Amino acid sequence: METGKIYKFQNTLEKITRKWWFFLLLLIIFFIPAYTSKGSGAGESQNIIKEVLSNPLIFTFPVLKPVAKIILILFGIAIIIFKARITRLFNIYVAILSVAIALFQTTANTDSYGFTILSGNMAVTLIVALFWIWEAIANKNDFTPLKQKWWKWWVVPVAFFAFWYPVNMNTLTPDFSPLYIFTNESGLTYCMITPVVLAILTFFHPDINKATFRVASFVGIIFAVINLISWFVLNTSMWWMGVLHLPLLSISIYAFTLSMRRVSM
Repeated sequence: METGKIYKFQNTLEKITRKWWFFLLLLIIFFIPAYTSKGSGAGESQNIIKEVLSNPLIFTFPVLKPVAKIILILFGIAIIIFKARITRLFNIYVAILSVAIALFQTTANTDSYGFTILSGNMAVTLIVALFWIWEAIANKNDFTPLKQKWWKWWVVPVAFFAFWYPVNMNTLTPDFSPLYIFTNESGLTYCMITPVVLAILTFFHPDINKATFRVASFVGIIFAVINLISWFVLNTSMWWMGVLHLPLLSISIYAFTLSMRRVSM
């Protein structure tokens, strides 16, 4: 695509993603009802979500779990070593991963409801994926190192906690096994991968694609709030899952705030 066309389209996205109605539209889309092949009754949305997210199609191939984590670790190292030269490859990977998460983390063959699609979740994560596809084309992110204020490093341990995802998936209780850093499913989930990607981008702000940054972080806020309500209010016995979503909330709010500022923090 010609440089001039990329510049114009990027400016259009920047303007649209600052409009209040754009965020309202994302919220409305998020609440599109789920599709179930066997049908479902009123008030079953929590059970539907729980069944889908406990065994989505993206977990069909267990080998992908460690592969996704190792790839992200390698990218973290590559960004330090190769800097801006790795930017486009990183964009392409996140775009591909975003499409996979949108299509396959939101769908499952469930015992109670048959083939199920969390339609709202799929729609908003596909929107994020489209923005990442655009970034893979436009290549607006620039991983050239910038001088950072010391306090901006708070995102590193918080993002690492999300990446580690220290939970026993059978009991949904705390489990700090170091093996989870390399083996569990966090690298294939929107809620755990988003804090990591956003944290990386915060270190290169404002030399990033602010529209993509903004949309990914706003959708992160939506998912975080819904999960915190679910685990801290509706299912308090599984409170640890709420704790695990605090990185998504904190980093998404921080990233969204950065994305809306005219100058860097």
